[in-house]
Amino acid sequence: MSKNIEDYIVPWVRASETYSDKHMDFAWANPEIVRMMSNENPLPPSEAVLDAVLDAARNSNLYPGSAVALRQKLADRVGLSPDQVILGNGSTDVINFTISTFMAPGEEIIIPVPTFSMYETRARIHGGAPVLVPLSAAPHFYWDVDAILKAITGKTRLIIICTPNNPTGNQIEEKDLRRILDTGLPVFIDEAYFELEDQQRSWAYLIAEYPNAIVSRTMSKAYGLAGFRVGYAYASPQVASYLNRVRFPWNVGLVPIAATLAALDEEDDLRHKRQTIIDGRQRLVDEINRIPGLRAFPSEGNFVLIDASILNRSSMTIRDDIIARGIFIRPMSPHHMKEGYIRVTVGTPEQNQRFVEILRQYVKECLDL
Repeated sequence: MSKNIEDYIVPWVRASETYSDKHMDFAWANPEIVRMMSNENPLPPSEAVLDAVLDAARNSNLYPGSAVALRQKLADRVGLSPDQVILGNGSTDVINFTISTFMAPGEEIIIPVPTFSMYETRARIHGGAPVLVPLSAAPHFYWDVDAILKAITGKTRLIIICTPNNPTGNQIEEKDLRRILDTGLPVFIDEAYFELEDQQRSWAYLIAEYPNAIVSRTMSKAYGLAGFRVGYAYASPQVASYLNRVRFPWNVGLVPIAATLAALDEEDDLRHKRQTIIDGRQRLVDEINRIPGLRAFPSEGNFVLIDASILNRSSMTIRDDIIARGIFIRPMSPHHMKEGYIRVTVGTPEQNQRFVEILRQYVKECLDL
């Protein structure tokens, strides 16, 4: 028998790479550096949420159940039944158990890129073959629907559409989404940034017409509950029943459930958070586009994509140089974008202004060399 433990690891796990969260460890270890790298909400939970958390914590010796009240509240918002709401330990959990439900080792998932890298990472971990279909070039970064349809093979099991897309910030049009849904293949529609859209438009209503549609949401972005790890999906009753077979029971804890229920009732708090982000991202786009040589793209998420390729430096170098000046941003080259593209998360007005000032000075120094 082999004495090498790696011989017992399934081949697709052995060949895959870990989704790195070292940037989070670095951020926690260096609290003096402003966190504008991971699309977190810059505003903390409301007092009502904190009170609900404390109340729930007193019962934390008990298992949480299936969160009927929470699923009912989420279902009511889109006119579905609570049995059509599937909870996850963050939307990353929803992504993971959706892939597990539809894809076996050796099968394919179509992923338009650049987009959230977790889709590709989890597909590989499950032994799948991600089929990466590039978006159109800047400035539009739009889905190449013809290429997506041409990429479909007998092994295709899932198509993923993130809208608004991370990191490009744009939305897919209904006619194009319908073309993709018309294939009959399962289509995972990630609406992580839904509440931050200029004109909110959820695709959940399409589930009644297209039972192959799965719409995912999160409490991490607009609601600012990233640390509680609550995501959820809307699906047809049939698909929901299968997703519930795959997800772990009690995958969302008692305290996060209580926090989410309270946050959903805090409409004024959500309006404040939403407006802070909408105002902040527009200010970032406007100010960055005044810096000679840079281009910031319109966004409907809580982030702004920036083309800084004029600096002739790698995305990682730009990130490291900006970190050295006190702000943590995200390089986009690891996410299938060309060198020089970076992404900044919308912060507080003060953080946004500080970033713009640092970036302006950095660009001046780079171009004066």
